[in-house]
Amino acid sequence: MLIKKLADAIYNDVVSGLQGYHHNPSISKEQLEDDVVDERLQVLKEYSLKGTLPVRDLLTSVNCIPVDCKDLERCRCRETIGTTPTAHFEMP
Repeated sequence: MLIKKLADAIYNDVVSGLQGYHHNPSISKEQLEDDVVDERLQVLKEYSLKGTLPVRDLLTSVNCIPVDCKDLERCRCRETIGTTPTAHFEMP
């Protein structure tokens, strides 16, 4: 959703800047969305290479997921997991 909004804003800026000069912009919104994603990945890569990756800016809290308490009986991947109720949710 955020990528689409960024692409729309860039498209509107470019189109308004070309007003009177060019009637048919040769760039599509889908191409702009791809460019926004590519640029974000490039910026993240540069931060990572410098060792200054802003982890707090990359996290998103998800507060609206209903959580219940169930035991993890189906997850018997280790011996230490028992029948203790644990916070649990299912992805749709």
